[in-house]
Order: sequence, then C-alpha cells, then structure tokens
Amino acid sequence: MPRRQAPPDAPRIGRNGVIWLAVYAVGLAVCHYFVIAPPFAYLGFEKVPPNPLVALVMIPTYVLCARRLPASWERPSAIVYWMLFLVVVAPIHVLPVFTTDLSTPVWLMVGGVALAFWLLGGIYSVPLASLPRPVISPRLYWPAYCLVWLGLLAVVVGYYGLQFRLVSLSEIYAIRDTYRESFDQVPKFARYAIPWLGNVVAPIAIARGLMTRRWSWALLGVATELFLVSITGFKQLLFSSILVAGVVILVKTTDIRRLGYRVAALVGCGVFAVTTYDFVTNGFSLSSILVRRLVLTTAINTKYHFEFFLDNPKAHLGYGLLARWVDYPYDLSPAFLIGQVYYGNPETSANANIWADAYANFGLIGVFAFTGILALVLLFVDSVARGLPTGLAIGALAQSAFSLSNTAMLTVFLTHGMLLAMVLVYLMPLGDGQPKRPPPLQPRHRGGRQPVAPDPAGDGDLPHPAGPPSVPAPAESPDGTSPMPAARPENSGSERQP
Repeated sequence: MPRRQAPPDAPRIGRNGVIWLAVYAVGLAVCHYFVIAPPFAYLGFEKVPPNPLVALVMIPTYVLCARRLPASWERPSAIVYWMLFLVVVAPIHVLPVFTTDLSTPVWLMVGGVALAFWLLGGIYSVPLASLPRPVISPRLYWPAYCLVWLGLLAVVVGYYGLQFRLVSLSEIYAIRDTYRESFDQVPKFARYAIPWLGNVVAPIAIARGLMTRRWSWALLGVATELFLVSITGFKQLLFSSILVAGVVILVKTTDIRRLGYRVAALVGCGVFAVTTYDFVTNGFSLSSILVRRLVLTTAINTKYHFEFFLDNPKAHLGYGLLARWVDYPYDLSPAFLIGQVYYGNPETSANANIWADAYANFGLIGVFAFTGILALVLLFVDSVARGLPTGLAIGALAQSAFSLSNTAMLTVFLTHGMLLAMVLVYLMPLGDGQPKRPPPLQPRHRGGRQPVAPDPAGDGDLPHPAGPPSVPAPAESPDGTSPMPAARPENSGSERQP
C-alpha cells in the first residue's frame, strides 16, 4: 500500500488575487461588449447591454470558485486547475450577463460547472501518496527521450513529407482542410504522432531547455512545433510554445508559493491591454485571437452543449469508447453535431471542454463523474512529480491543461497525449532541472604556496594549513530538537581502562 504524507496545506488565493480575477472578469465583459459582439454576432455573441441583476447573481459563485484556486504552484496540477478557471469558469460567468434568453440550460451550465470546479479543488486538501518511482539515470532517460522524439518525427515525415516552412495566418485554414482530408489515407497511429509531438514531446523539450539553459533543446522544440503547424495549420501548436515558455519563465522568476498572484495580475492586465488596443485602433484582430477564440467561444459552445442535450438524448459515448454497446442516435459526434445545429456546418467542430462533453454524454451525473476521474489523475501526477523541477513538470502538463479547457477529457487523455505526458513525468529522473555551472576557478599563486585562510574569530588561532582538526560534529537528538553530546574520543592509553 502506498504511504500517504500529511496534508500539503496549500494556501488558497487571497483577497488581492480575487480582486485581480474580478478585474479579469470585467475585462472579458468589456471586450465582449465593445469589441467582440459587434463583428461576431453571427457566432452567438449578443450585442446587448449588460444585465446588472444577472451580474450580481453571478458574483457569489465566481468568488467562491476564485477563492478555491491555490496560490502556490508547487504542485504541477495547479496549471490545470488555473487554466480551467480562466478559460471555462470565468467566461461562463460573463456570458449570461449578455444573454437575453436566460432559460434553464444557462443556469444549469453555471451551477453545474461551478460546483464541479469547486469540488475538483478538493485535491489540494488531500495528502499525496508516496508512490514508488523507477530510478533512471538522466544519461539513460534523455537519450531514450530523444529516440522517441526522432521516432515520432520519422512517422510524421514518412506520411506527410518534410515540408518545413513558416506559414502565414492567411494559409492556416487551407492547410487545415488539406490535413483533415488526409485522415482516410493515414493510419491512426500517424495521426496520434502529431498531437503527441506538439502537446507533449516538444513542450517538455522547450521546458528543459529553458530550465537547464540547454538552448538547443528549446530551439529544437520550437522548430518541431513550427514544422507541425506547416502540416496541420493548427494555431494551437503555436500557442503551445508561447504557453510553455511563459510558464517556465514565471516559475524561474517568481516565488513558486505566490505564483498564483502573479498569474492573476497578468491575466487581469492582459485582457484590458488587448481590449484597449483593439478599441483604440478600431479593430478586433488581437481580441479575436486571444479573447474570443481562446476564452469566450468556450462559453458559447458550453451553453450550446447544455441547451441541446437537455432536451435530446445523451450520447453515452456511443460514438467512440462504448460504440459496441450503445445505440448512438446521431450521425455525428457531439462536437460536430453542435457545429451542424448551431453553426450550420457539419464540418465545424464546436469543441467546448471537459464538462460540456461530460454533460453531452451523461448529463449532470457525467459532469461530476468526469470531475472525479480528473481529480484522481491530477493526484497521481502530483504524487509522482514530487522531487522534479516544478517548471519541467508544469511544462509537461501545460498543453494538456489548455486542451482540457477546449476538448473532451477522453480525447485529451489519449489523442492529445496527456497519458503520455504522465508516463514521461513518472519516468523522469529527479534533480535534472538545474543549469549546469562549471566549478568555481581557484586563484593561482606564485611559488605554489596556498593562501592562509583569514582568522574568522580574530583570536589569533589560525586554521591548520591542512584544514581544521577532525572533531566529531554534534549529533542530533532523536527528536531533532537539540544536539546530543559529542562522542568521547577513542582511548589513547593515557586514561585507565574501566
């Protein structure tokens, strides 16, 4: 049975952090009203004045969820929990303020997701298990890691060719359509190789390069992401490099126990900076990419999932894992089904997040069941990551954190590579995240004479040239509170034997 340690006593975010997260929510609302809604009304963004009464109703659950966030990021799962708040919980509290039809699905969405998120935060009050880890030398692990990296690249090049080039944003959608059309000609494993490389292998390489100052690792990781973008047209892979680099830099430059406060301040200021720039320039390009696409669209699609599957049959995973045992009532999977019903295009994948997919499959029972599964997974990751450099473990989970906020949980585990990330973290050698520094240079002295150390006490008793005499150090008492008397030296014959 694995041993369990005492509860980790992870402090939650305090008043200052909650204030910054309130600024973040207000920034999302301002961006929605002034920048996003006018040009994107056809995508479900309503251009209506904010409803102050609904805003007051949203405040309690929003604050409760914000207060649940850990201030410390010493546990790698913190990036997953924070990402779920920033990309899922926050926007679903903002969206109802600008919604005219406040029917049952909207309140079911807000209440169900907020409660599931609050319950998931209970993992920071649970003691971590002392799980056995294999002892693998860095000289064995990292060469093997490179072989896996090269092997996956060889699979991708074998089926898609070597076509490394920088892709402009105007080419993204054409490349993406070509990539999706190749699914029938490419085996499933080759399709898995691309997200495994982009979401796990390359991010770990970037994180290791930045953590240990092995710059070639970081550059090769970024080059891998750019190569995959030239094949798939997925902008998310570009975001992956920026996300991992930003998180690792924050870990290296901030007290890890207060990193949550820094993140809250950055997102609060960031959303207002992006909104102000687009508003002043009378544009929407930055807000469309960084706010609409990454954050607000998640809330829109989550509302559509709750709205459709409240009155229609649930999916029960009949399109995938349980296809052999479930009579699936639709021709499309839930994400594409929502794309057909609400966007009028069966080729549009209206991905949402772990809780939207859980509700589409099993209703509210699924929302809480999937939350429990994710809690166990995060506890496992936190347990096996102890002793690893925090930046390295967080870098391994960074893209999975974002994927859970935009995609179905089971898809993230397998297709997007979260299970692979967990295995790599479990096998990762300890103590390999610090930069290698050369030993300090010893000063050279003429004549080969060694300098005499200064007298620290000033009493004239200089240290012995060969070092201080061997004196046994005082031993600690068994309770670790006070030193025990030093052991008597061996009898040299000057004393009588007892």
